[in-house]
Amino acid sequence: MKSQFRKKSFAACLTLLLLLSSWTVANAAPAATAAGTTATPAAGAVKAAANSSYKVVGYFTDWGVYDPNYQVENIDASKLTHLNYAFADLCWNGKHGNPSNDPGNPNKTTWNCTDKGVPTQTGTVPNGAIVLGDPWSDVNNSDGVPLEWEDCEKGKCGNFYKLKVLKQANPNLKTLLSVGGWTWSNHFSDVAADSTARTNFANSAVNVIRTYGFDGIDIDWEYPVSDGLPDNSRRAADKQNFTLLLQETRNKLAAAGAQDGKSYLLTIASRANESYTQTTELSKISNILDWINIMTYDFHGDWETSTNHNAGLYSDPNDPDVNKFSADYAVNAYINAGVAPSKIVLGVPFYGRGWKGCAAGPNGDGQYQVCTPDFNGSTTPTGTWDTFETGASGMFDYGDLAANYVNKNGFVRYWNATAQVPYLYNPTSKIFISYEDPQSLAAKTSYIKSKGLGGAMIWELSEDCRTSPKFTCTGTKLLTQLGTDLNVNSTTPPVTDTTAPSVPANLTSTAKTSTSVTLKWDASTDNVGVTGYDVYQGSTLLTRVTGTTYTATGLTAQTAYTFTVKAADAAGNISAASSSLAVTTSAPATTDTQAPTAPTNPVVSAITDKGATLTWTASTDNVGVTGYQIFQGTTSVATTTGTTFNLTGLTANTSYTYTIKAKDAAGNVSAASSAVTFKTLAAASTDTQAPTTPTAVTASSKTDTSVVLKWTASTDNVGVTGYDIYKGTTLAGSVSGTTLTYTATGLTASTAYSFTVKAKDAAGNVSAASTALSVTTNAATPTTTPAWAPNTAYAVGAEVTYNGAVYVCRTAHTSLTGWEPSNVPALWTKK
Repeated sequence: MKSQFRKKSFAACLTLLLLLSSWTVANAAPAATAAGTTATPAAGAVKAAANSSYKVVGYFTDWGVYDPNYQVENIDASKLTHLNYAFADLCWNGKHGNPSNDPGNPNKTTWNCTDKGVPTQTGTVPNGAIVLGDPWSDVNNSDGVPLEWEDCEKGKCGNFYKLKVLKQANPNLKTLLSVGGWTWSNHFSDVAADSTARTNFANSAVNVIRTYGFDGIDIDWEYPVSDGLPDNSRRAADKQNFTLLLQETRNKLAAAGAQDGKSYLLTIASRANESYTQTTELSKISNILDWINIMTYDFHGDWETSTNHNAGLYSDPNDPDVNKFSADYAVNAYINAGVAPSKIVLGVPFYGRGWKGCAAGPNGDGQYQVCTPDFNGSTTPTGTWDTFETGASGMFDYGDLAANYVNKNGFVRYWNATAQVPYLYNPTSKIFISYEDPQSLAAKTSYIKSKGLGGAMIWELSEDCRTSPKFTCTGTKLLTQLGTDLNVNSTTPPVTDTTAPSVPANLTSTAKTSTSVTLKWDASTDNVGVTGYDVYQGSTLLTRVTGTTYTATGLTAQTAYTFTVKAADAAGNISAASSSLAVTTSAPATTDTQAPTAPTNPVVSAITDKGATLTWTASTDNVGVTGYQIFQGTTSVATTTGTTFNLTGLTANTSYTYTIKAKDAAGNVSAASSAVTFKTLAAASTDTQAPTTPTAVTASSKTDTSVVLKWTASTDNVGVTGYDIYKGTTLAGSVSGTTLTYTATGLTASTAYSFTVKAKDAAGNVSAASTALSVTTNAATPTTTPAWAPNTAYAVGAEVTYNGAVYVCRTAHTSLTGWEPSNVPALWTKK
């Protein structure tokens, strides 16, 4: 779950939210059973593909740029696949924010939705539309951007502009705008319950993505039906309305993606509790979403007066809490509810939670012990960013813990081998802290791989090992550990899985009609994890589903059909077919001879030189419309189930005429709609002009193994998109069009090198090479191998001496007493 604490900005007179992390854990519900039906994915929904790599999703908070001083430019995007920007809010009755007086709400301020300084909020903002949470931080802050203030009006200010620059330097990175969070979930129920507000939300999702350059939307509703802040709107119908909200958003994103030539993402942050499977239609929404970020943390915290673990991987039988929450408990609940493992992204916290006044207990480590409140009735210690104004939260950044607490200042590190988590205890101050470190993350990445999960999600990036106003941490970064373990942007391919799942068993029919048959089977097993099931009618593949049920439709009455099922895993391995099942459909109850009404109001929009979007008003039918047939003149060119169709492959500057007919399940076809005629645009011109040649190539600095180059920017009739740097005739590297420096590394000491630079544009035109620059590297600097020392960060390949021998580091780590090189061959190898 996301914590939202917002502080007052010293740079702008805004009152900002600081999201307060808390999670009221509901009583454990009875074990969930497999879903009875499997939802059909929406038109345009992105289906889960076989994983060739894992996701590493990091949350970046807009309030982190203030007191924590964590800026977009500090993000190591090379270890991320996706970045979620937290948080945007929802507009309701012209306002956004949360005025609740509940103690759990850290900021009771509201703001007008209309904001002339925000491109997407300049006019009237309807109910349900997405609005920016902190406009100054998001789009108006010019700090750190080498531009004039007037450029903010051109979209070149704030974190959103910096994210665009970050993506240019990291082309594989995708960004999503996260909406809601703990504080701003107060109107989700109202929006989801209103069809107009749902459409407003979905339309605004497309608008903010296109305007600010995001690749998708992440919805963090805390929570449907029950819990969250007491004053939040909530309904029993949230369970079904959440599905409707996601489906409407998916439909709009799919339509926009088809127009833009992109696949926009839709994800959620969800509760790590079995109760979430009861308050949502989890099996259905998992088919709508690209993946689900489970918030597998905050299992225990300052709302309790006994020590426990914030984010245990496995349940510990010694845990006195009757619920025994853990990440494994939550993942299994989701899988049992019909969610494919590959769509589950496991949440990991980059922070710890602490208690004070806690007894040492029989083992002297403070684990699972009752804590005595102080004179204020509190068992919560002062965390990393706590102040007198905000009060104690008991939350500690990992960077703070690594720098100042782990085996320092009276704190001793312990390890729970069952839960697979570390913890700290200070017998003098009686403070207990549960946290995450490289060892526990390694256990979780192994778990992700063994269960066939989609990857890991981080809350949140600023809390990692780094230099901040409160601490200086120089050890292993948790993000580096995750990115390395999950093979992010690695040139080393992952281990190939060639083991197919077991064959699905006990294929049966649980219901049938004259036109449908409902099938059910037992789940298969796999060495990594089953991701779906292929359902066959004879030798024809009908569909792939993630659950263990499927309803085949569109069948003929009183006809025999044969079905089989095969299981698939994330690597693309397919099991053998199940035993075949023969089913004869029922006799028809009645004969339908009534055709649907003709579609009306055909309209063409978004016309280009190669296509257009065709929309119309839905037909009606006595039984139900099953689809529409698109005609170009008198020729049928396509069928669709929706009332929007993207026409592609057209010829530029050409006239076309289209009509639409509706059909029902009985095969009745309506009359044609009125005709709509339009002309495609003229073909776009081709850019053949290359950029000017880069000039003034110089070496601003050099060492024995590297040279830092810089040059003067090129110009282009459209725009320079990047530069290629050559070492002799060999391409050494490339940079984006806004970067005018490059560091050549891996060079040999006392050696002459020749460098040239070429500019390129979006059309692929490349300039002539710059004048060659000859640089001779410095002479090698003699080095001595340092002696091994405890409490020191070592990278892979580092060399140390110990007892007269030289050792080479095998695994990046921070050394501890007892981890001497001769004692831990897993960390060191003798040279």
